[in-house]
Amino acid sequence: MKAAVITLLPTYLFLVALPSTAIAIAEEPAGAVTSVPVTVAPSTPAAPEETHTPALDSNGKQDPETQIQIALQHKMEGRPQEALGILQSAIKVNPDNARLYAVRGSMLLEQGRITPALSDLEKSVNLDPENAEALADRGQAYRLFGRMDLALADLDRALEIQPDLIAARLNRGAMRFEKEDFQGAIEDFDHCVTLNPRLADPYFNRALVRDARGDRDLAVNDLERFLQIEENANFRKQAQEILDHWQKSGEDEAISEHIHSSQNP
Repeated sequence: MKAAVITLLPTYLFLVALPSTAIAIAEEPAGAVTSVPVTVAPSTPAAPEETHTPALDSNGKQDPETQIQIALQHKMEGRPQEALGILQSAIKVNPDNARLYAVRGSMLLEQGRITPALSDLEKSVNLDPENAEALADRGQAYRLFGRMDLALADLDRALEIQPDLIAARLNRGAMRFEKEDFQGAIEDFDHCVTLNPRLADPYFNRALVRDARGDRDLAVNDLERFLQIEENANFRKQAQEILDHWQKSGEDEAISEHIHSSQNP
């Protein structure tokens, strides 16, 4: 999810995390590019699509964790509606399971369905106030509704519970930047880089913060590192545009200083 407009010319966007619950379960690297295979007509009849039957616990009820994994498998195989259907059925049988609401809320948030996502995430947090991932996702939903104080409070609480939750760190860093808390934003992005030096997003974000507070050389280093490890072509293009803009600005400043010094020997 890309959000948090910053003030550069031209205007660029912060990179922020996908819903934290989805990241934690699916373990997809941020910014990863999924290749699309070429489809050809099969020479033999295709095998029937695998079906996922509900798993039951010792009491004959559907096991929530198993249903979550089945739902995530549907999602990863490109069947989001089936995934939501599995979770809906599981919630009917287990209406007090916080994790079911958290995972469904995360999926809805990823789809941009903010109102039902927030409803699920609020239920999840009410059932389990110590669920850091649900708090982080609810914070993201609050932010999309413009409820910034509530969003920041949720992210702060999520990181008190789970200090190494990268999604919460990325999103809180972006919010701190919006409040012009540059040092706080840098601390969050530094923490992300320490946790996972191969994750590209924190370098991009930290570069923008460093430039905003006048550390252009360090900002350039971060964007160059981002370009080395980011695979998404659109994000790479955006980063290269920023570097080009900074380079041109630096050249213009050098020319201006040269002209000024020539006129005033």
